[in-house]
Amino acid sequence: VIAKYGNLTNFLNYLGYNPDRIFYIATDGDDDTGQVNNINKPYKTWNKVQSFLQPGDLVIFRGGVYDYLGTYGIEVKYSLHGTLDKPIVIMTYPGEKVVIDSPDCGINLRFSDNSKPSYLTFDGFVLDNTQGSWGNGLSAHFISHIILRNIEAKHHSSGIYIMHDLHDLLIENCVVHDNTHSHGFYLGCTYGWPTNTDIIVRNCIMYRNGRHGFQHNGRVKNLILENNIIHSNELGGISLIKLGDYNPTAIVRNNLIFNNNKQGIVLFVYESSSEPPYTITNTKVINNLIWVGKYKPIGEGTVSSHAIAVNDATGRFTMKNLVFRNNIIITYDTVPFRFCQLRHLYTAVIENNVLYKKGNYPSLSIVMISDEGQGQWDFEQFENFSDLIRNNALADPKLTDVSIDYYSTPERFNFDYLSDSPAIDFGITTDNTPLTDLRGNSRIGNPDAGCYEYLPQNLTILTSTLPEGIVNQSYSVTIQSSGGTPPYTYSTISGDLPDGLSLNSSTGIVSGTPTAQGISNFTIQVKDADNNTAAKSFSITINPSDTTPPVRSDGSPTGELSAGITQTTLSLTTDENATCRYSTSPNISYSKMTNTFLNTGG
Repeated sequence: VIAKYGNLTNFLNYLGYNPDRIFYIATDGDDDTGQVNNINKPYKTWNKVQSFLQPGDLVIFRGGVYDYLGTYGIEVKYSLHGTLDKPIVIMTYPGEKVVIDSPDCGINLRFSDNSKPSYLTFDGFVLDNTQGSWGNGLSAHFISHIILRNIEAKHHSSGIYIMHDLHDLLIENCVVHDNTHSHGFYLGCTYGWPTNTDIIVRNCIMYRNGRHGFQHNGRVKNLILENNIIHSNELGGISLIKLGDYNPTAIVRNNLIFNNNKQGIVLFVYESSSEPPYTITNTKVINNLIWVGKYKPIGEGTVSSHAIAVNDATGRFTMKNLVFRNNIIITYDTVPFRFCQLRHLYTAVIENNVLYKKGNYPSLSIVMISDEGQGQWDFEQFENFSDLIRNNALADPKLTDVSIDYYSTPERFNFDYLSDSPAIDFGITTDNTPLTDLRGNSRIGNPDAGCYEYLPQNLTILTSTLPEGIVNQSYSVTIQSSGGTPPYTYSTISGDLPDGLSLNSSTGIVSGTPTAQGISNFTIQVKDADNNTAAKSFSITINPSDTTPPVRSDGSPTGELSAGITQTTLSLTTDENATCRYSTSPNISYSKMTNTFLNTGG
């Protein structure tokens, strides 16, 4: 930070933080001697500092493990508010690891008096629990204008638990994992509370949590889940329950969801839901890559859930105007879509998705409809059901390295598209189509389906040197290339190959039988399907053939064998590497001998 920005103030300004005052907290600080704006006089505890805070202040925790802060590590006890122009920022010192280790909650914004803190930012903390396995990494109720950034939450019941009357909440660049009893993120709004509004969760990673990676339960308007990676959770990837009837209710886009025990995405109403029924509308699932494998990453057994499930277990709610667009959806033994009630499908827009059922068991079905006697539909039945279901493809999306056997080692998955993937340019641009992919690459023209945009690698020749050859002996070597857009075409653009050798323009194989010794220098060019080219210079040395036979010595046995001997060991020494043959019949030429010594050479 100092090398790049000169000083801490410049770095804070780069982050968008422009504090009026800075309070420092350190594990070796002292609440009695701490001073504002003095990095050399830090305080010891959060409780001491928060009593001083006012809009525009910034609190910096220095590196260390804070396991002495109590049941709630950073507990906002007062009605703490910043303003739009002067938020209060609580962050970690750049480059230093700050661990809040508390048995219940690392950061607590839950209040019995419903004081609704606002305009607060929390940035950079590790929220751990080595003292138990319950509680939440961060817990909050009734909050607005809150930013959670660069937070890791682990070893709690839930990683981040935020409920009721939530407004203008941004959660970004957080990692939530190994929270073994519940969801990674658990957000919601119980019936009777004001609807949650304007929640964004982006650029986060959620894995190995005890239930779903992310769940929102209850009414919400403008929930956006984008650019997240969600994998290896004990239930599914994303669970959206009783969202509401707004436009949009939720947008789920540019997420990579894979290797979970259950669904990639489930839209659901619990059977026990008791509130009056309403129509759930306008949930949009766009440009995601959803992969459901065969084996469970947590526990034992096989996966029996589908990639996307839509289910009102009460029989009283209807989900309308659902949108599934530009997704790649891959399953093994299950189907890409399951609509437990047919009524949800009548108004659903399902278009420009690449669907692939790897295992094709128990049938080639793509969709399961659980009621009205519908059963399982194949791709043609699905496409012909409605004018709103259109332009989908049933095809292998051709990903770089994906296997059902990677369930216990998810780091091995590589979902990059191969150059001939049908997902390339398969999507369409409409409202809510993301402008960039999961990595931030621009989506230009027709977007690729799924969460990535294919970026061709530069065309290059991988082969560095070519082996030597021998006159009158067969020769073959392949010029290897990568990048660009296959197929490739090879040619010699300068120099000449050795006499007797030729280059196959389609395969890049140099082969033949050289007829003369010497060194040949030449340049080979490769051209791809888009007329991109790459070239590399090579040389091949052709050595003369060896016409002098090896000198043999120490042959054994010699002479005639004694009567009665039925077997013996033959041995021979040569002055150079050689292939030695023998025959049990007299007067047989070397070229016609079929028996070879077990070990040959000089």
